[in-house]
Amino acid sequence: MYFSKTTILVLVAALPTVFGSPILEDRQNGVTCQTSSGSPKTGDVTAVINQLKGQGGKCPQTNGEGSDCTTLVKHKSAAITVCGGTEDTSDSSLCSDIAGFADQIQQTCVNGDTPDALVGGTYTISPSKRVEVIDTSSV
Repeated sequence: MYFSKTTILVLVAALPTVFGSPILEDRQNGVTCQTSSGSPKTGDVTAVINQLKGQGGKCPQTNGEGSDCTTLVKHKSAAITVCGGTEDTSDSSLCSDIAGFADQIQQTCVNGDTPDALVGGTYTISPSKRVEVIDTSSV
């Protein structure tokens, strides 16, 4: 059986329509890098991740005003926030899970490999909930 290059390209292009597009799904949830000259130092981000891991328990988003973000921990230039609708403790994520999301931001978005390298970004958990690694001047 002989297929032309055009036929194969059309079939490959149609696959996401037929089977759903995992690329688009990945963009809706997961890491978005926002590293800039105003981002926190990666050494400070490591410190807040470890602080949050050691905290234990759940970390609810309790700020229903303005930004809809709750600052969970901060150290020097870095802060970790959880954003979205307000939650009671039963609906909130484990602090260790949020620390893991922040670690994924750091591993994906770090600009350099020294403690002075910068990192910033967002991990989208769902359309209504996200974790942010931000500079403390933003909070």
